[in-house]
Amino acid sequence: MVLVALVLVLEGEGPPEPLGLRGFFYTLLKEAFPELHDQGENPFALGFGLRGGEPWARVSLLREDLYGRLSPALFGLEGQEVRLGRPFRVRGVLQEGHPWAGLTTYARLFQGPPSPNLPLRFYSPTFFRRKGVQYPLPEPRLVLESLLRRLEAFGPLKAPQEVREALLERTTVRFLEGRTQMARTEVDTVGFVGKVVYHLPKATEEEALWLSALGRYAFFSGVGAKTSLGYGLARAFTQVGPQDAET
Repeated sequence: MVLVALVLVLEGEGPPEPLGLRGFFYTLLKEAFPELHDQGENPFALGFGLRGGEPWARVSLLREDLYGRLSPALFGLEGQEVRLGRPFRVRGVLQEGHPWAGLTTYARLFQGPPSPNLPLRFYSPTFFRRKGVQYPLPEPRLVLESLLRRLEAFGPLKAPQEVREALLERTTVRFLEGRTQMARTEVDTVGFVGKVVYHLPKATEEEALWLSALGRYAFFSGVGAKTSLGYGLARAFTQVGPQDAET
């Protein structure tokens, strides 16, 4: 079962607008996969940003059938004019060769080395729906519950109950550095951007394996609410002294 993140390299002024990007993608989705209905969890996540001043937009697909239906339309955008809140020209559509492009499988998520530490960097405002309001703090339970829910919705595996309890009840924060940043949604809110190192004390090998797999999954699924607007963009990083390297 394949997971894919495609990046549209754009020409235009500034990054795409969240609502415009979502509207454009929903139009593509309706044309390519009209029978796809709201299932509570979106089988995709969007993203946007600037790299060296060059705008880009990202479509991450969490189901292989969705990739099969949408990839012809997405790759066919190369050279086309699109409107993502403002007009852009698509210079290229990348499956590799960009920091936010990539392809893996659900099985490969569990093939990397297990670790009781999960360093995550949140690149776009990340927040959670909690008691009727948007909550901007990346608490361990909220982050891991979000990732588990999406992985189990679209992947072939479900966490054993004892692993789930360990992840959600015992994971703590070893390091946190960040700030809040405005997020434009239907109602403007704020979300967290920055780095967090999560730690699961006395983790068994199976618990550590699941924690590490969820970190790899975050690159594709996003974290928290409004990932369909490009929020919750996150990825694991490897600590190397005072600096860090993305994995």
